[in-house]
Amino acid sequence: MRIAWRGAELRLLLPIIVLVPLGFAVTHIALSGMFEPGPMELAIGYVAIIVGAHFLLVAFGHRGDQLLLPAVGAMGAVGIVMLNRLPQDLAGTSALGIELGMAATQLLWFAVGMVAMVAVAVGLRDDGILRHYKYSWAAIGILLLAATVVFGYEVNGARLWIDLGPVSVQPGEILKIVLVIFIAAYLAETRTLLTSARLRIGPISVPPLPYFLPMLALFGIVMLIVVRLNDLGTALLFFGTFLIMLFVATGRRSYVLIGLVLFAAGFYVAYQLFGHVQARVDVWLDPFADPLGAGFQPVRALYAFGRGGVFGEGLGQGLVTLGGNLTIPFVHTDFIFTAVAEELGLLGAFALLGFAAVLVFRGLRIAALARDDFSGLLAVGLTASLGLQTLIIIGGNTKLIPLTGITLPFVSYGGSSILASSIMVGLLLSISHRTAVGADVEPEA
Repeated sequence: MRIAWRGAELRLLLPIIVLVPLGFAVTHIALSGMFEPGPMELAIGYVAIIVGAHFLLVAFGHRGDQLLLPAVGAMGAVGIVMLNRLPQDLAGTSALGIELGMAATQLLWFAVGMVAMVAVAVGLRDDGILRHYKYSWAAIGILLLAATVVFGYEVNGARLWIDLGPVSVQPGEILKIVLVIFIAAYLAETRTLLTSARLRIGPISVPPLPYFLPMLALFGIVMLIVVRLNDLGTALLFFGTFLIMLFVATGRRSYVLIGLVLFAAGFYVAYQLFGHVQARVDVWLDPFADPLGAGFQPVRALYAFGRGGVFGEGLGQGLVTLGGNLTIPFVHTDFIFTAVAEELGLLGAFALLGFAAVLVFRGLRIAALARDDFSGLLAVGLTASLGLQTLIIIGGNTKLIPLTGITLPFVSYGGSSILASSIMVGLLLSISHRTAVGADVEPEA
């Protein structure tokens, strides 16, 4: 096995090695008032995990994209610094008599995620198990959702979680992966038929139903269950990812237009039928109508953005608590971007968006260079899922769209989200490795 010295990746990781401990130290100084670095265990642990992932890729001779891991590491660095700054009793875990606070639990899940990422990146050298067993993956996804309906419990109005003793898992996070695998495999198989066959209704071309119906039926079942679980953010994410993959596979703008019309119609029906949808939209339109009730979170988020300004209040100096209470409930999950913008300002928020943009750009580049339809569509779907998830949660924080309860990849607190996002990046690394090996050239930095 030939060692691939991933020099560009290592150079891009060097700032993280310095800035994460520095961020912990600055936060400690601001909160304690003492000029000392404070506890560094979590910061050193995070650096060790990211650098360890790099050296594992080197040791296995991996020749995949060298910007994905630095982008993930930078986003995770922002997240771990902010979570360490927040009250540690907001979340955590307890197992075998060991109590872990929120930041320590996040670090543990990040270690699990990086192991999963490397395992997928170096272990999945042949995508046949994904491509040829697409219906098995679809069945797994539906079973995960069904288990959530039967055994799940509600958090903040959405039935998303299953309790597994010391940890709680969110099966919908894994569903993002298996649904993308199924759609990519099905579109790769029927791409020519969907592109060449046409059924016209007036000036609009619609997909030929004999080829399109199996995928549409499965997607419809998944969406109905997701809506039943009150998981509107995931429903929006799935729908957007599906439309992007369909457009990339066929190049038919009419398909996207039909999808948008169906989305608008479905949104109107949901608004008329479901009270929680009406509440979300009404709060989005006018959060100041009930600033101490339904509009409490978005109003406080807007104030936090205002306090942050361009340069921010500084690490550890934001108004996270007031009178012993959180100024923004769920600041560690739904509103982590707001906390970043308050303490690091507009520049810090844009930097975080820049890291996410690098992740998306490299994912699309991997898709463009992929050597077969399935790999290309899979890379598009994974990238679209990560990118749309980022846009949806940030749009909800900034009041551009109604707030939906999904996480900011690698930044928000949540083990299921970190694990699923890490597997997605691992799949992208695997695709780019096969492309580089097939071309027998070293990938560009």
